[in-house]
Amino acid sequence: MSPARSGIGAPSLRRFLLLAALAASGCRTVEPGLPLAPTTAARPSGRDLVPLACRARQEGRKLERRGVDASVDRYYEATVYAAAAVTGAAAGPVESEGFAEARDLYNACLLDCLRAGQRFGRLDARSSLLVNGPSGTIAVPIRRTGFVWADEDFARVVDPTPAPRNPSAHADNETAGLGAAVAIERDNPRRPGQDDFLPSPAVFNATAVLRPDLDAWLAPSGRAPADSLEFYDPLRTPSVAFDPSPALPLHAAPNGAIAVARRLQEERGPFALAGFAMPEQMLSKADIRMLEPYQPGKSPFLLIHGLINDPFMFNDMVVGLQRTPGFLDRHQVWVFRYPTGVTFIRSAAILRAQIEKISATLDPAGVDPALSDWTLLGYSMGGLLARLQVSWSGDAIWNEVATRPLDRLQVDDGSRKTLRELFFFEPSPRIRRVVFLATPHDGASTSTAAASWLATRIVRRPADTRKLVEEIERNNPGAVRPALRNLPSSVDALAAYSPILPAVRGLPYNPAVEIHTIAGTGFHPPDRGRGDTVVPLASAHVDEAVSEHHVKARHTAIYYNPDTIAQVRRILGLATP
Repeated sequence: MSPARSGIGAPSLRRFLLLAALAASGCRTVEPGLPLAPTTAARPSGRDLVPLACRARQEGRKLERRGVDASVDRYYEATVYAAAAVTGAAAGPVESEGFAEARDLYNACLLDCLRAGQRFGRLDARSSLLVNGPSGTIAVPIRRTGFVWADEDFARVVDPTPAPRNPSAHADNETAGLGAAVAIERDNPRRPGQDDFLPSPAVFNATAVLRPDLDAWLAPSGRAPADSLEFYDPLRTPSVAFDPSPALPLHAAPNGAIAVARRLQEERGPFALAGFAMPEQMLSKADIRMLEPYQPGKSPFLLIHGLINDPFMFNDMVVGLQRTPGFLDRHQVWVFRYPTGVTFIRSAAILRAQIEKISATLDPAGVDPALSDWTLLGYSMGGLLARLQVSWSGDAIWNEVATRPLDRLQVDDGSRKTLRELFFFEPSPRIRRVVFLATPHDGASTSTAAASWLATRIVRRPADTRKLVEEIERNNPGAVRPALRNLPSSVDALAAYSPILPAVRGLPYNPAVEIHTIAGTGFHPPDRGRGDTVVPLASAHVDEAVSEHHVKARHTAIYYNPDTIAQVRRILGLATP
């Protein structure tokens, strides 16, 4: 299949009809390049297939570096040869070195082809891949299997390998198997409804499998190959048939889409750091995000990150749970992103409003019982946000902030509404379970005091917070307690000396909510540790918890520790795979 030396040579009528059909199907039309031509009339022997694939792939790389779209054809040619090698090797033991070599080459060639196809406009992930073959130009149809995403959501195919690794991806998580692991980007059309809670763009994993018509390619008879390109959801499709094998493991690289999504966020600016140091600029971005489209009947599992962080910290937790048998049948993963520089009292109020907003948007008639069966997992300060979703406030927190009742303050209606939303609340009726992960209910260790002192001076308190306090003091002299005159930053509120924490600790829980605690013991065994070097065990302890599990891990490592993830599985009633 060396490159032909002449043009495509197809009748002009056939070419016109082909391009018209592609345009009608939504595939971007391109000027066809040179067709592939067989090097010999005879079908290549098995021992020649891998060298032929490597040679075609090398030619594709040269063309791609030169910016020539014919690289797509060379990569496709390489994938066809590699597919033939896989088919031949699969007739023997799939554990053999020869099979693994052919499979990995097939995966790499197909990934190259998809990357180049996207780059040069040959690939429309919603419909087809345009290639030039020995019988002319063909549009390889695309099929999708197992996805909760709609066909129209497949906007772009992305090679995830160049994306910087998510620093929170500590486990490899990759599963060897057949197929090219890619990331799919979905543009957000901002239609009313769930689009308000999906990322823009959303990124999800897919594994591509090309099924070439080997008879048409390797022993050309002039007929067009009946190829197909298939995308599988690796979360829901563990294996695929590939002639002659009825079931080969599917290649899965779940860290890929997360890395691409994180790169897209970082290109807009580091949310975690900006949300801590300049929270006012990020308050409008505080919201609940769904990792997949809304799935009625599946209970939300909401992850809440901690200080100077963002939801990408839960990389290993998300992957570990999604790969647990039964999890995706019962749960859908959502995350809450918020600027961690503001007091957790304010962040909790935003979360409270978001829980109601997303539930009312997705299920306005209130017919989905799963939206009254939430599980919240809060790490570190995120646990305090979760705590305030399942408690009655009474006047306890307000009395630590002010010296007189809210109704007696001279403030405008907008300020009064804001204060009421911040300091007066009831348990959310939607939450059935809370997991506190390394949560400092009594504040952080005194050993972190110096770092806290420095960090709190970095934080720029939001202007609206300052104006609110100034209004109260101006119209109500002596109403604001001196220690809380500026409404504490998140770091102030987490300190062991914070007067707010004892008030929060004393709030009554909703008895219908199931409480669990996971705490770290640092470098010490679980039965001898005193804390995770930041949160003492006594601070993490909750009397109302139905379980308390200790993990040998530091505060900055407990959220991805395999023992932690295994305990979350047990809490959810799932078996460890």
